[in-house]
Amino acid sequence: MVKINSVDNIITNYFDLLPFKVMILDKNQNVVAANKNFNRTYGDWINKKCYEVCKDSKIPCLRCQVQKVLQTGTIEVVQDSSLDVNGKLNFDIVIFSPIKNTEGKIEFVQEISIPQREVYHWENDFNILFENTPNFITFVDRDLNILRSNKRMTNTFGNLRGKKCFEVFKKRKQICNHCPTLETFQDGLVHSSAQVGITSTGEKTHYIMTSAPANYDADGNVTKVMEIGIDITELNKLQEQLNFIHDFYGNLIENSSEGIIAVDRKGKLQIFNPAAEKIFSWTSRRKPGYAQVRKMLQPFFADFAENESTIEYIRTNVKNINDEDIPVQLKIFDIKTKSDIMGRVAIMTDLRPIIEVEENRQRAKELAFREKFASIGKDTQNILKSIKDFMGDLNEMMSKDKDYKLQRHWNEFYDKSSEYLQIMNLFIKYAQGYNPKVQLIDLNQLVEDEFRKYKITFSHSELKMDINLSQETPVISADIQTLKEAIYVVMLHYMTYIQENCAQIMFRTFFNNEKIYFEIEVKCKKISVPDFSEGLSLNIISMISDLNEIEIKTMQTNVDNSLKISLIFN
Repeated sequence: MVKINSVDNIITNYFDLLPFKVMILDKNQNVVAANKNFNRTYGDWINKKCYEVCKDSKIPCLRCQVQKVLQTGTIEVVQDSSLDVNGKLNFDIVIFSPIKNTEGKIEFVQEISIPQREVYHWENDFNILFENTPNFITFVDRDLNILRSNKRMTNTFGNLRGKKCFEVFKKRKQICNHCPTLETFQDGLVHSSAQVGITSTGEKTHYIMTSAPANYDADGNVTKVMEIGIDITELNKLQEQLNFIHDFYGNLIENSSEGIIAVDRKGKLQIFNPAAEKIFSWTSRRKPGYAQVRKMLQPFFADFAENESTIEYIRTNVKNINDEDIPVQLKIFDIKTKSDIMGRVAIMTDLRPIIEVEENRQRAKELAFREKFASIGKDTQNILKSIKDFMGDLNEMMSKDKDYKLQRHWNEFYDKSSEYLQIMNLFIKYAQGYNPKVQLIDLNQLVEDEFRKYKITFSHSELKMDINLSQETPVISADIQTLKEAIYVVMLHYMTYIQENCAQIMFRTFFNNEKIYFEIEVKCKKISVPDFSEGLSLNIISMISDLNEIEIKTMQTNVDNSLKISLIFN
């Protein structure tokens, strides 16, 4: 047995681990080494030639490639048969390869025998995988002729026989731009590129083409390339749909008349549309930061707790960058997935144009009303003046009459008529439109002055008048003349009632829930106090309260026959 660089080590560490039959032959075709699989199949081989061991023959085999490999140094592959130690015929794929010494000369030949059934099994598995893969697969030569293709390729692009790859994929007559296959032929590396092809039905198909070397010649040059195309047409359609949706909603947001602000869960501002820029007077090209957004939307954004999902539309004010109050209708909500919060959105409608339209409409209505009422009011005032003059003349005549009973009835009628005329004049005054002269007023001082005036008025009656002023100094902002006339209307409304029923009246000021109250309470011991829920008197008081932006409330109780009329100041 010849040793080749320690044949024992080779047998132990290499041959015996191979799952095939392996033997080493010298130039005379003597078996100089073999592995366990070879021993198990053919038995004793020492000092025998290969054909004696494998064929039980005295002459070399017709298909033997040992001498050819020794002469050319190439690797040869043949299909051959042999007889095992039991005389059973084996069919193998036999691979002959040269083994060179340290000087580079061929000294031995390695022969590997692989059972054909194993090779065919691998080939069958490869063919099944090749044909049923969902990708387009072709093998092409250096002239880009298609040598083989799978079912997916044929079904998609049609007949491939005798055609070049660019004719099949692109339906064109010249090589594609950025062809990965050409690059693989040039450098032997794997390349990929995105491509658009035309199917056999004329439809566009998008795919990623990857090319890889599949075979080399003796000089190491690539002779065949495998092309694998991954169909991304559906992905491309989905991307186009996503792009459309992105552009569609992007345009909606950009052109929305409502201000839209959105931040992601990390606090980074993602959306600040032109309507929001207009609301907040934002002129910089750079969008505001998260801290600025929180400041703009205080207190609503800061108070939006983690467990809240939405703040419904509320009418409120936000601050622009100039610290001005901007009236808006605001909604804040979280954008969520099934399990997570993606971000927070604020949507707001600028109410300034709406308020301006409402104010213009209201001014137009008031102007039209004033124009119509002015002519009516003027005529009414002239009529009232004529009645007053007539009543004055008649009163002078009646005062000379000696019938005291008639004179007493006449005086009562004259007083009531005069009161009604005064009420009518005040109603016309405010109905025509009155511009209040607002000033700061010490309410206690005003009420005390009015109390003294009316106490003198009722000094000859049995009426009891009381006053109870707040210990604190209530200062209000209002038109003082309108407030005096409001008190006058209330007192005039109850004038006859108070005189006839010996009632009690109380002027009172106090604070309640950070608001200032002026209250007039009327009481009677005998009959219920007349109602104050309708009529000219209430209309006048209501107009005065609207002018001064105050609230009016009335409360009547039957227990003590009392009525409270309250003017409430913020």
